[in-house]
Amino acid sequence: MRDDRQQGSGDEQIRPVEVRWDLGDTSVRAQETLWRCDALRAGRLYQRSVFASRKEAEAFVAKMQQMEPDQMFNVEAIKASAVWN
Repeated sequence: MRDDRQQGSGDEQIRPVEVRWDLGDTSVRAQETLWRCDALRAGRLYQRSVFASRKEAEAFVAKMQQMEPDQMFNVEAIKASAVWN
């Protein structure tokens, strides 16, 4: 998160945080398949993340299961066209 406030200006504003998707170098290869990871808590969708490879998604799940053992995770392949036109 970036803090764009100027010191001593008295006019402090909070700016929205950018969302970045690290999907590798997509300029080199067009990817048809992305991997969606849904985190469920108490049967409801808690968080949805998108990854460029299955390996990245599964590494994310492994790390999250250690930190959030009460969540269930589902990793599935989706078409990139379902995310972007």
